[in-house]
Amino acid sequence: MLEREKRRRAAIRAALIMGGILFLMAAVYIVVQLYVILGRNYKTETAIAYTMADSVTLTGVVMYDTIDVPGEGNLGYLVEDGERVSEGNVLAEIYTDESQGVARERLIRLDSDIDLLTKSQNAVGSDLTLLTTQTRTALLNLLDQLDTASYSGMSDATDEFLLAQNRMQVSTGQTSGFDSAIASLQAERAEVAASLEGLATITAQGNGYFISSASSMPLDIDEQTLIDDTPAALQDRLKQGIPESTEALAGRIAEGFSWRFYTVCDLETAARFDGVSKVYISVPGKQDTPLSAKVSSVTPDEDAGLAKVIIECQTINADVLRFGIEDAQIDLYTYEGIRIDKQALHIVDGEKGVYVKYGNLQRFRKITILYEDENYLLVPDDGKVGTDNEVRLYDEIIVEGFNLQDGGLI
Repeated sequence: MLEREKRRRAAIRAALIMGGILFLMAAVYIVVQLYVILGRNYKTETAIAYTMADSVTLTGVVMYDTIDVPGEGNLGYLVEDGERVSEGNVLAEIYTDESQGVARERLIRLDSDIDLLTKSQNAVGSDLTLLTTQTRTALLNLLDQLDTASYSGMSDATDEFLLAQNRMQVSTGQTSGFDSAIASLQAERAEVAASLEGLATITAQGNGYFISSASSMPLDIDEQTLIDDTPAALQDRLKQGIPESTEALAGRIAEGFSWRFYTVCDLETAARFDGVSKVYISVPGKQDTPLSAKVSSVTPDEDAGLAKVIIECQTINADVLRFGIEDAQIDLYTYEGIRIDKQALHIVDGEKGVYVKYGNLQRFRKITILYEDENYLLVPDDGKVGTDNEVRLYDEIIVEGFNLQDGGLI
């Protein structure tokens, strides 16, 4: 009897142990499967049209043909940097006390307010739907300026919103107009303008594009010196730095569109300019948009292992007029195509390609590389499945993924 009971208990224990083992195996299997399924983290990036450039960054000096505008003291500028001026135009006033500068700012604001209210009265009979759209657009623009802390554009955005609001009030009959307000502002304007009469002024002595000395002083060097410099002499000059002019200037007037960039590089870099005539030049942080330019000359010095490069551009604006000694990016060649993150590149059976997400499937697509840098590849934008370049615009490229294979599930 005892023996039978022992065998029964042993059988139960064995069954429990076996059941526990089977349960544990099932649990492990479920965990593994969940890990495989949930652990498939895929990062994709949309294939977009892009332009990449084969570039060099060089330090150099910017020069342009200018007319000096003599003047000193407490100056109040009446024209913006980069503004086109003609001979005889008043460029600045010379203030004898601080109140005159405040009065000038007030006069500018009064002119703006009078102009805004005058335009506001032109809304009689305007379509309300159009006015509502204009008001909403102006408000969104103002909020966008606030959100991006774009203080330079905030004043214009505020005026646009006030103009839209005022026109809505006139059109809906909430106000009969702004004649009394305009008359009051005009009376104040006449009083402020009278306080500024008789001030000494500085006028333009030629035609061109103005830059104030408050924004940029010329370097203390003439362009002929840079033209005559050997590559080694120019390199030394750039290393030592060129001081600003000590002349008493109110500003300068660039006489034309043309400006030159004088720089120096090693012979290996100079060789990259061989056969290149058209380039694009930009100064990151100051003039981010590349400007079309041409390579005027490349003068090598084999003994020094250097070359002097002169690049000429025909585009003038306020940013360019502020240039002095700059680190410029020069785009030698530009390529247009579809940009792909370099992490997405795979080589399968000797073919370069990427995996593309189609629904819940992975597909291997061959690519032809036009250009690449340390982060991205550029492929032609005429991709077609079955050719040497199969990636198409807006494909979802798998940048990171688990167990990638053609036809595999995502």
